[in-house]
Amino acid sequence: MSYKQGSALTVVFSWTLTIMVLANVAAVILESLPELHEAYAREFHQFEVFSVIEYLLRIWTAPENHSNPKQKTAASRRMGYVLSFHGIIDLLAILPFFLHSLLPGLDLRFLRIVRILRILKLSHYNSALEDLISAIYAERHSFISSLYLLAIALLVTSCLMYYAEHNLQPDKFGSIPESLWWSIVTLTTLGYGDAVPISGIGKLIGGFTALSGVLTVALLTGIVASAFTTRMRRQEIVFEAEVETALAEDERISEKERLIIERLRNEFGLSNAHAQAVIRRLRAEHKSK
Repeated sequence: MSYKQGSALTVVFSWTLTIMVLANVAAVILESLPELHEAYAREFHQFEVFSVIEYLLRIWTAPENHSNPKQKTAASRRMGYVLSFHGIIDLLAILPFFLHSLLPGLDLRFLRIVRILRILKLSHYNSALEDLISAIYAERHSFISSLYLLAIALLVTSCLMYYAEHNLQPDKFGSIPESLWWSIVTLTTLGYGDAVPISGIGKLIGGFTALSGVLTVALLTGIVASAFTTRMRRQEIVFEAEVETALAEDERISEKERLIIERLRNEFGLSNAHAQAVIRRLRAEHKSK
């Protein structure tokens, strides 16, 4: 069942699952406390069982998803879900449960950390992560160019700082990799203060690195923000085009067209008030022609 279908029952069901996912993530965090893990082991286990049941139900109901026209059979739609981004995340989230059941003596402390990926299950109901990834991919050439400039700045400043400070502070700038940590912290404007240059040339390099960080990080964030805004605008254009098509013939929206428009509204995360405003504006433009 998808939140994007928009029915009242679907919305209630999706909000229930959203709350359960958040509770599941909270359980993973709280389980790391030894006293809580021992006292509420049964309750934590029930969260695991819920996640397994949800995963199996998603596989079972996958044939109801008609978003991919190439998947015409129930088996292909189920396999499509299993191999999809959401399906892989859902599987990884419950994998420690199965491994612990099959191999009870195995040390699964690392795999248990994988369960925190359950927070990504919220992408079933919100397209923010998908929109961000798509926006970055659309501007990938500019993004990669910015990363290239950042990499150059990291390497140059870490090498310069190493040669300027390694004799004075061998414990903090004893090698280029150690200096690289300082460059990362300084370029990203975090400035932990665990390693600070004390020589004159070192301070000069530190100032140059800080200024370079402001420029490179601002460039990266600017590209991401611009790409995200552009994607949102493109989605609005697609939505308006669909409404325009629906109003083209008789200025009325049929039930089939309304369902398509509602699906797009939910998919693009547009508010109902915004969608109605677009429809009223386009309808008024049609009447004025």
